Amino acid sequence: MNKPFHLMTPAERTALRIAQNRAISEKIAEDKLQKPPAKSTGDYVRMTPEERAKLAGLVRKVSS
Repeated sequence: MNKPFHLMTPAERTALRIAQNRAISEKIAEDKLQKPPAKSTGDYVRMTPEERAKLAGLVRKVSS
């Protein structure tokens, strides 16, 4: 459609906006497929209470 936006009917404006949104969504989907997956941060370190106490003491010393 080569009409200026201000000359379009409301239905034409809506159709144009839907087409633009669809194009944006497709571009985002393509970008997600091309990017490598982010590294998982789900690897949690299990510590004993004694190890946590040592770490907490170290954090207190650094922040003081």
